[in-house]
Amino acid sequence: MVAINWSFLCDYAFVDEKGRASIIRTFTFIHASRLPIRYPQLYLALEILSGKGETFSLGAVITSPSGKTIAKMEINHKGNGEIEGAVEKSILPIGFYNLQFTEPGEHHIEILVNGTSVHYLPLMILRNENLPREKDLA
Repeated sequence: MVAINWSFLCDYAFVDEKGRASIIRTFTFIHASRLPIRYPQLYLALEILSGKGETFSLGAVITSPSGKTIAKMEINHKGNGEIEGAVEKSILPIGFYNLQFTEPGEHHIEILVNGTSVHYLPLMILRNENLPREKDLA
């Protein structure tokens, strides 16, 4: 029983030794004055609910508006604890580095649990200089 409690796209995310998340600068779009652009670092931060000690894989695929796969990542996770039937919260940051975006529009960050798509986040790549700027890249 794995479920996603929340998810964000951000510049950086990490979990401290007590399990507390730090999520730095969330965003939903990137403004680019020209394409292609190379984006140095993007994190997908998630809080996962799972059964105590449950083993599962968590993956993410970033695709362009035309369906091209830009990046793919998968990690295996095993929850801590041994009380059967209890629920555990895990915060898992997944980093993507040196991404190249070649087309404007809505990109998808698809989240996979055990290979099955369970959710996606939109990421807009915008070229129009008149739109609000959340991220600026040359």
